[in-house]
Amino acid sequence: MTELRAIRQAAAQEHEKRHHRFGYLRLALGAMLLYAGWLGLAHPEETPWPFLIQLVLFMSATMIHSRVIRRMEFAQRSVDYYDRGLVRLNGDYSKTPSRGDSFADPHHPFSGDLDLFGAGGLFERLCHARTREGESTLAGWLLDQAGPPAAPARLAAAAELADRVELREALAVLGPDLHSALHPKALREWSTGQSMLFPAATKWLWITAAFSTACVAASIALQALSPLGLGILLSSAVFGLYHKTILLALHETSHAGRDLKVLQEALALIDNNTFESDLLKNIQSRIKSDGPAASHRIGKLAKLAEWIDSLDNQGFRLLDLLFLFSLHFVRAADNWRTINGTLVDTWLKAVGEFEALASLAAWQYENPDTAAPNWTDTPTLQGEALRHPLIPRDRVITNDAGLGAATRLLVVSGSNMSGKSTYLRTLGLNVVLAHAGATVAAKSLTLSPLWLGASIRTVDSLQEGASRFYAELQRLKTIVDMSGQNRKLLFLLDELLSGTNSHDRRIGAAGIVSKLLERGAIGLVTTHDLALADIASDHTNVHFEDEIVDGKIHFDYRMKPGVVRTSNALALMRAVGLDVPAS
Repeated sequence: MTELRAIRQAAAQEHEKRHHRFGYLRLALGAMLLYAGWLGLAHPEETPWPFLIQLVLFMSATMIHSRVIRRMEFAQRSVDYYDRGLVRLNGDYSKTPSRGDSFADPHHPFSGDLDLFGAGGLFERLCHARTREGESTLAGWLLDQAGPPAAPARLAAAAELADRVELREALAVLGPDLHSALHPKALREWSTGQSMLFPAATKWLWITAAFSTACVAASIALQALSPLGLGILLSSAVFGLYHKTILLALHETSHAGRDLKVLQEALALIDNNTFESDLLKNIQSRIKSDGPAASHRIGKLAKLAEWIDSLDNQGFRLLDLLFLFSLHFVRAADNWRTINGTLVDTWLKAVGEFEALASLAAWQYENPDTAAPNWTDTPTLQGEALRHPLIPRDRVITNDAGLGAATRLLVVSGSNMSGKSTYLRTLGLNVVLAHAGATVAAKSLTLSPLWLGASIRTVDSLQEGASRFYAELQRLKTIVDMSGQNRKLLFLLDELLSGTNSHDRRIGAAGIVSKLLERGAIGLVTTHDLALADIASDHTNVHFEDEIVDGKIHFDYRMKPGVVRTSNALALMRAVGLDVPAS
């Protein structure tokens, strides 16, 4: 990545030099053009060849310069792309295109508990998508828990793209701000909407256009303005009938053309490459259809949008009043939608999936120590050297996991801050990665398709009038209901029912866990209340512990067998300056 960055930096610097050279050349040619123009005005009897030659030279230099500027911008965006990759490898995700805050749902069974979205979340760590469609596709994969066969197919496609760094780079540098330039919802509504013209409009369109043309010809032939005035009068009358409809149609078509222009290069990139994995071949085949390529079809609408935008010119607006170009543009837009409208959703989904796969590919490329998950049918979660994917490697601690037929429940005891909640999130995040189609942060991981339900971070809600304890009960009810579905459940319950007294907590926790196990679920319950260590008969106890060294608490964050026998609550109280008795 560093070598590619250096190559792109050198190219950007070379393009910048050319940009400055052409800037000076255009300045010189512009001055010579003004001088030639002055000479032409001073000697009107002579053919203005110097002016025409200078005009051609100036326009040619302008066109070449625009291409140089475009290449310079692409080269600089490539440099920025690799800069973002290098800072991500150093643990800085601040330049990630999106944190996915809009996808956060406090009622989702695990997204908030596992920090999927927001600053420092998994989405921010993964996302390289630069369109809203790509972001929503990736977010959906993290939330929906597809599992096999979708997840292995995505994994294979991402593995193919992982090694194709320059292809992913080409996708990333297509535009400076694709997120704000593409509006999938509005585009879908426009592409499948009804015709903007009444059925009779087409007849009036051609009649009026023919009559106006005849009036113009008559006005020129007779050297009189009255035929021209008659043509303008009829055109104005027809335009007045459809005025509001025309303006709305032109506005929507212009936006749709600009939006689809954003997709044009991405679709061409997908269409013009060769792929091996089944999913990438499938995406490629979906954007191919009988007739012209998707990029060519979009090019026609983009050109139409440019013509529509030209109506803002006063001169063109006068011609529009006579020849009703705007009505022709609306009719052309309707024809385009009739032929291509049903394909727009396919194009959007194809680009969104490709961007999401590119994000998973970047995760694989930047994390070569991650592993492909192995899938099994029996409810299982067996992992070796699992690590939290959001904690830097120089600080992360790995632990194993073992849930299955032999051990369906782990009761994790330990003192405050010892690592219990982090361990739950480690398991949950890696399960999410596996189901989404990504590699996992582990030496190995074998799991079955599992619904995931977590109660790790339940908070009170002033808006909904719910206390923390009531919010936890609602989440637990959701998890229990999930366990009754066809797919088996993995539950992650942190400090179960901590908001009530020990007696009720013991009885309630035992009832909830027994119901989950009865329905075939597997999972973990953490607690620092040793009364819950024997919460169920079919379980294994493990713990995290700490030790006091020179009056300071130290944690090793290593999971050990058995029930914890120490507590650090009093030591923590003293550490913050609270005066509490020794025992």
